[in-house]
Amino acid sequence: MDLEVLVNQHFHELNENDLQIISYVMKHKNKCQTMPIVELAQKTLTSKSSIVRLAKKLGFSGFSEFKYSLKKDSDHTQRNVAQVNFSSLQSEDSKATAKLFNQTDVVPILKEIYSAKRIFCYGTGWGQRDVLSDFRRNMVPLEKFLILLSAQRELQMAAASTITEDDLLIVLSLSGDIQEVKDEMTMLKLKEIPILSITSLRNNNLASMATHNLYFQATPIVLNGEDIFSFLPLFQVTDSLFRAYLDFYQNNESERQAE
Repeated sequence: MDLEVLVNQHFHELNENDLQIISYVMKHKNKCQTMPIVELAQKTLTSKSSIVRLAKKLGFSGFSEFKYSLKKDSDHTQRNVAQVNFSSLQSEDSKATAKLFNQTDVVPILKEIYSAKRIFCYGTGWGQRDVLSDFRRNMVPLEKFLILLSAQRELQMAAASTITEDDLLIVLSLSGDIQEVKDEMTMLKLKEIPILSITSLRNNNLASMATHNLYFQATPIVLNGEDIFSFLPLFQVTDSLFRAYLDFYQNNESERQAE
């Protein structure tokens, strides 16, 4: 599993030393693939035992397995930009997004959706809100009428007084950067409101604050210094969630009728 996913999953277990090591590794992935543990400890101003403990927190047997995971991750993502075939990026992103969804245990998410009294949705941009609007339309026949928060002010009001522990908030973000709504997300987290984040695959604030996480891969195309993103992977992951929930819903309804 990708390092960014593991960091997000175990974020609440990590201390200041752990985050210092991870920050260095993220910035120097290639070097860290072959770096001895003693050198990494020196570079991060920590100790060998701190690095081993971090590796185990992330689910590895030790430092060697941690380094091997870095190499696999690098081999998969490294590419020579000059030789990129932009048409093939769509296929690669689609395959990577499907892999990320399939390697996630979505049952807790499906149970959360099934039991939620109300489901609120918030997208950090107009494109994200379009994706959530499509997801909302698909869920109507399954008797789930999602409430789309179309502006930051609406999220602020909902966070302050409307959303309860019996509800679910789905937040869709391209980058996971939630600086503009950080206060609202912190308030929701303190209230223990169930949150499902759907973000690109990277270590990000939103994913670390959420109860559940789903990821997609959207590789930017750089044109005249601007990053152009396709929203197809976002539609793909929400469609995969809808289809998984459809199976879950039908199975539950069949069991209820059989009782």
